[in-house]
Amino acid sequence: MPPPPSPSLSVRPTHPAPRPVALPAYRKPPRKVPRRGTSLVTLTLLITAPAVFAVAVLRPRSR
Repeated sequence: MPPPPSPSLSVRPTHPAPRPVALPAYRKPPRKVPRRGTSLVTLTLLITAPAVFAVAVLRPRSR
């Protein structure tokens, strides 16, 4: 049997150099318009403050 052929050097494919990509110009996002109406903190206080006061007034007193 003849000996197997010696492996030949493989040639690596050459890739083209990456080209620069044009990016769009930066634009500031538009400023959000504040919501009209009651803020979340005010709404929370309007709901919870009377409830806490009612619990304090209506709780049974210890002797």
